[in-house]
Amino acid sequence: MKEKKGTPVLLRVILVIVGAALIIEGLYAASFSNLNLGIVMPIIIGLPLLILGIFYTPITRFFESSTFGRIIKWCFIAAYALFGILFATTTFLILKNAEPPKDEKADALIVLGAAVHGNTPTIQLANRLERALEYCHENPNVIIVVSGGQGHDEEYAESEVMKNWLVSRGVPASRIIEEPKATSTEENFIFSVALIKKALGRNGTDTDTVVAFVTNRFHVFRSERIANKLGISAFGIPAKEFKPLILNDYMRECAAIVQYFFSGRL
Repeated sequence: MKEKKGTPVLLRVILVIVGAALIIEGLYAASFSNLNLGIVMPIIIGLPLLILGIFYTPITRFFESSTFGRIIKWCFIAAYALFGILFATTTFLILKNAEPPKDEKADALIVLGAAVHGNTPTIQLANRLERALEYCHENPNVIIVVSGGQGHDEEYAESEVMKNWLVSRGVPASRIIEEPKATSTEENFIFSVALIKKALGRNGTDTDTVVAFVTNRFHVFRSERIANKLGISAFGIPAKEFKPLILNDYMRECAAIVQYFFSGRL
C-alpha cells in the first residue's frame, strides 16, 4: 500500500526494528534462563512498538480521531518515557555502586544463592562462585557462608550445590557454612549473619561484624541497601555478568529497585 504523503517512514522503520529486536532478544534470552520478569519485559516493551510500526497509519489515525484516542496516545508516550527514565536512573545507580571499597576487610563472605539445575549451578550462580573462589584465595582466613534454600522446582538446596562446587575446587569443607533456608535476599543476610556471629562467638547485639557478599554486578546496589536497612554492615563484591542476559537482568533489577523503593525496603 502506498504511504500517505508526510508519513514518517523512518520512524516506522525504527519502531519495527527496535520492537522486533527486543522481542527476539527476549526469546533468545529465554534459551539461557528460566522464565522470569527480565525475560518477559523486552517482549512486553517491544511488541507494542512493533505493532505501532507495522500499523502506523490506522493507529495514528485513531490517536487523532477523538479525545479518547489522544489520551491513549499520551499515556503510551508517557509510559515509555517513564520507563526510559527509571531504567537509566537504576542502571546509573547499579554501575556507580558496583565496585567494592578498597582495602575493606570482612569477617565473613556470603555467597548469595541463585537458581540451580539439578546439582549444577546456573551460569549466573557459577559466576558468583568463581568470584567467591578468588576471594577465598585472596583471604585464606575468611569464613564462607553459602546461602540459598531449595526452590519448588529444584532438586537440591542452592547452598548444598554451592558448597559442593567450592569443595570440588579445593576449598576445605570446614571453611564453609551452609545456610539452606533463605528464599530472598533479606533472608540471605538475616540467616547468614546469625550463623556468622555464632561461628565467631559474637552475641546477637554485636554490630561490628563486617560482611562481604558476592553477587552479580547488577544485584550489588540493591543487596547493599537491603543489608543496610537490616542494620548489617556489608559490602558487595561483584561477579561478572553473563552477556546474553545483561539487558534482561538490568530490566528486571530496574523493576525490583522501584518496587523495593516504594515499599520501603531500600
